[in-house]
Amino acid sequence: MNNKALTLSIFMAIVAVFFVESYVSSIEEETKRKFGTEVMVVVAKKDIKEMDTVNETMIETKLIPKRFLEPSAIHFEGAKEDKDFARSMRELVGTVAVVPIKKGEQISFNKISDPSLRTGLAPQIAPGKRAMAIPVNEVSAVGKLVKPGDRVDVIAIVDPGGGKDQKISKTVLQDVVVLAVGKSVTNNAARVIEQDPGTGKDRVRSLADDFSFGSVTLEVDPLQAQTMALIMAGGDSTLMISLRNNDDGERYNLNTTTFGDLLGADAARLRMPAGRR
Repeated sequence: MNNKALTLSIFMAIVAVFFVESYVSSIEEETKRKFGTEVMVVVAKKDIKEMDTVNETMIETKLIPKRFLEPSAIHFEGAKEDKDFARSMRELVGTVAVVPIKKGEQISFNKISDPSLRTGLAPQIAPGKRAMAIPVNEVSAVGKLVKPGDRVDVIAIVDPGGGKDQKISKTVLQDVVVLAVGKSVTNNAARVIEQDPGTGKDRVRSLADDFSFGSVTLEVDPLQAQTMALIMAGGDSTLMISLRNNDDGERYNLNTTTFGDLLGADAARLRMPAGRR
């Protein structure tokens, strides 16, 4: 009796498995008929920031119905063992994300780019403007906390030839955009390839947190570029950057500041002979 019950149970289990598989197969066939066959699409394995360099840990593939494939999405219809698949995945490594890509989002060719003119400095200069670099140090560049995309004023301290007491300061630029700091550009892969002193092999170093830069590149108009060139070629002059809030576009009519303005009434007293003070 027990043997019959066991045999019947096994038979019923086999029948149940058969019906389940038939049901699943029918659902799959219905899905393929309704949404199309499945394709392998490349998606972001985690959030990818704009201008991040894509590596193997950032991307993966998954099967989706062809109907859900986004335009220009990178996809494959062959198996992962296909040589073209492996080569194509390798080619994605080292590209640059030109827009932010969210985890699970399909990666398309218009979201990534090879480091090129598209990711250089020239494309982000507004028509009619010019890019001009000025020398800076930690003090003149607000502790080197200035970043591409910031808006700044530039103050020139100039010695017209009368010595320290005759120096003047003048705000020569107001509300100008910082295009780059050193080699770091907003739409460029912020990295340099250098040789590792320990192993002798090439390594990639990020410039995202690089504070060794000695210049800041500003977006100016042609007349401002001439003015800055004259100041920098004028000998004893210093340029100071003052950082402003990105939402602050106010411009001020500022006069030149001299040591006399700084000292006020004390300036006349200090110029008097010692016996007459």
